[in-house]
Amino acid sequence: MVTALDPQTTPADRTRLLITLGTPFMLLFLSSLVAWPWRALEIPGSVGSLTPPSFILLIATVAGSTFALRRRLPLSMITWLPAGQGAIVLLATGFFTGGDATEITAIAFLIAYILIYLIVLILSVIISNNGGQLGVSFVSFFILTQAARFPIFEVESTTSLSWAPFFTFIAALFSICEIIVLVWLARRVVEADDRSGAKTTLLLVALVISHGIVACWQDPLLRGTMGIAEMLEQSFRWLMLVGIQLGMAAVLIRFRIAHIRQEAQRQALLAEGTNHNG
Repeated sequence: MVTALDPQTTPADRTRLLITLGTPFMLLFLSSLVAWPWRALEIPGSVGSLTPPSFILLIATVAGSTFALRRRLPLSMITWLPAGQGAIVLLATGFFTGGDATEITAIAFLIAYILIYLIVLILSVIISNNGGQLGVSFVSFFILTQAARFPIFEVESTTSLSWAPFFTFIAALFSICEIIVLVWLARRVVEADDRSGAKTTLLLVALVISHGIVACWQDPLLRGTMGIAEMLEQSFRWLMLVGIQLGMAAVLIRFRIAHIRQEAQRQALLAEGTNHNG
């Protein structure tokens, strides 16, 4: 399986590039959006927390990521593979999720997320052959798949919640705003040179960190324990999770780049020795 980035040039049509980069995250967002009225109105046909339209959209995301992989993951489709891995997490956990969030559901989601993250981590190290910034961006795109979905408070809240549709709407609005910023940064990653690429990657990491702060109210509100302390605790958990994921990726990518440089130096020394012998 070849997963390295294909060093093809950026498409001239920047609008088309934006659409290509943003489509997988919009599919993830739409999977939550179409599930909102379906689950709120208790329309039959759902399996776990997956409604038929959501299932189709998530499968389409996975199929698109497979297509990108078969094309050796061109740079213009760098967001598809992380989004596809995120869709697999949602599919795996959605089958076992009922209307209410339970401890078993949380554990199942965590296990599925860790397994998929390890795959993403390996892929990011391979992609870093084309630059460490691309590897870090790849992991960031995967983490931000969580920003492309939003909770449906009318169904998922463990307590009776007033103004539940309003809170769902606010969560969806935050989600679409984050996707817009994400796609804009993704285009900058694709088009950037080495110097501007480092700055763009830092902005992408900042977006990853800010998601946990922006969405820190959602889980406490779902549990019915909304408060400053609970929001701070949720933000701290997110920062720890992000720190572990990006930290592991950064360390492995750094080792990979160092190995590539050492190998290049060794080959250069061998070539120089051969020339002297000649």
